Amino acid sequence: MKREKRSSIYMTAAHMGAIGTPLLLAALFLHWPDFVHGFSIGLLVVSLSLLLWRRLRDEYIEQLWNAGTSWAFAAIVLCFLFLPFYQEMTAGGPPLAPQTLFPPDWAGIAAITAFFVGFHIKWLRSRA
Repeated sequence: MKREKRSSIYMTAAHMGAIGTPLLLAALFLHWPDFVHGFSIGLLVVSLSLLLWRRLRDEYIEQLWNAGTSWAFAAIVLCFLFLPFYQEMTAGGPPLAPQTLFPPDWAGIAAITAFFVGFHIKWLRSRA
């Protein structure tokens, strides 16, 4: 497979993930039907699998990957540091009470969202 084709597949997978992430967030916030949840999760699984499989093929792709993973790591750190304080301020109860506003899986969704945001910001800045 030619280098241009591999890069095209990689960027298509990144764009699929960028579409699947807001679709998943909208489905969760707006309580859309389960098939929309499944479709968006399927998009994310396929795109993340392709991104992981082809992650370090050249220097440019490696830079995009590093930008995305840096943003995802920062999102995880911020979630674990500040989410309990936010929940205590908004709910008025102890941190991590049973009736929390955010379920525990939101840290993963935040990391995936931050990955694609960081990836695409780096991609857009490199094109300018």
